[in-house]
Amino acid sequence: MLKICVLALFAFTATAADCAAAGSEGTSGGQFLRIGVGARASALGEAASTSSGAQSIFYNPAGLAGVMDTELYFSQVQWIMDASYSNLALAKRAWGGVFGLGINYLSNPATDKYDKFGTKLSETYSASDMAVTLGYSGRLALRTNFGANLKYISSKLEDEAASAVTMDAGVKYAAIPGKLVFGFALQNVGGTLTYINDSDPLPLNVKLGGQYAISLDKNSATKKDLTVFTDVNSMKDSGPYANIGVDLTSVYDKDTNFSMRVGYRTKAGPKSAGVAGGIGVDMKKYIIDYAYAPMGDLGNTHRFSVTVKFGAKKAE
Repeated sequence: MLKICVLALFAFTATAADCAAAGSEGTSGGQFLRIGVGARASALGEAASTSSGAQSIFYNPAGLAGVMDTELYFSQVQWIMDASYSNLALAKRAWGGVFGLGINYLSNPATDKYDKFGTKLSETYSASDMAVTLGYSGRLALRTNFGANLKYISSKLEDEAASAVTMDAGVKYAAIPGKLVFGFALQNVGGTLTYINDSDPLPLNVKLGGQYAISLDKNSATKKDLTVFTDVNSMKDSGPYANIGVDLTSVYDKDTNFSMRVGYRTKAGPKSAGVAGGIGVDMKKYIIDYAYAPMGDLGNTHRFSVTVKFGAKKAE
């Protein structure tokens, strides 16, 4: 009965968010902060409020507490219009908590210049965006972790540049350890990007979600788990929207797990956008993830992520 109630709650929250009114699209600065990070999260429709490990610094810093010793994470996607989006995260357990460093970098190809009459010039211009994040996560209470980020944003357009400082905060609660987990995060709190005399606030986002795992086969040699993920977001630009994802993980051998994933983000824009899928291989020390997400008329995206774990200390 509990399983049915939880799954029904997930479906209800996703539907409610999709029916809510949207905000004013594109009114915030630092729009690259809205691009999803990582293949696993992308394949799950970006339902990542309960993510764990170094990658969680990009979604909910409370998830950094899942790092056992040291983790290195890298993700790459060839974004629309030939833009390249790279993400790097490093997390280390120390002094009773976990410290994290995250870097997001979006680069755009050189673009031709034109004069006021529409004549193509021999010169080009370029644009890039970067975020550098320092994070920390620790235990707040039994089965509850908290996390906070301090984030520096830099945006460049030809010879002009803008910068801002913003913050993230989050909580992660294991209601039933290993089965039912909830996550809450505030992203991009405060700060404005100013180009010359024009200032724009960053895309503030409120994120609430959960995950519920169902054991399909409890045999240790053939273990299979089905996990449902869901988030409800309220973002300054787009208003409320939801993310839903399903992960089927099975044991390939004693040291390797294989995952198949599918996800959907509501109000993603162009027709067919919002749907995503992917696979993952967890070899304990190394994790490799891939995600495919169509963007409608804008094309398709392919994400690749790699996680490397060092040490073997038990997470608190």
